[in-house]
Amino acid sequence: MSVDPARVREARSAAGLSLAQLAGDQVSRTFIHLIEQGRSRPSRKVLALIARRTGKPMGYFLIANSRNSELGDQLASELSEVAAHIRRFVSATRPSKLERGALNLVEASVRHGADIARSLNSKPPR
Repeated sequence: MSVDPARVREARSAAGLSLAQLAGDQVSRTFIHLIEQGRSRPSRKVLALIARRTGKPMGYFLIANSRNSELGDQLASELSEVAAHIRRFVSATRPSKLERGALNLVEASVRHGADIARSLNSKPPR
């Protein structure tokens, strides 16, 4: 799973745990170190262990998902704004029938892109 290495390290330190204490008998302290360095990714089971021992929820470590969600929301919002700009441009100018049709297709495509960005945000993380 993608985790923020700094959050793993901070949570361990805040809980007053050494690498060995966080690892316990389930994983090696070297593996925890590699996770904290961003050089390895924990499985869901290992992340659950880290969360339980540090007293943090699993989602605390999964900031990549929140970053992706933020980026998806921002993209959807910006695409919606672009579609609105296109609509205003068409109504403010006098494009030919062919140009109007082309701009309507562009607007529809941009709106569809915003819908896709929103739907990707609603999918559960892998």
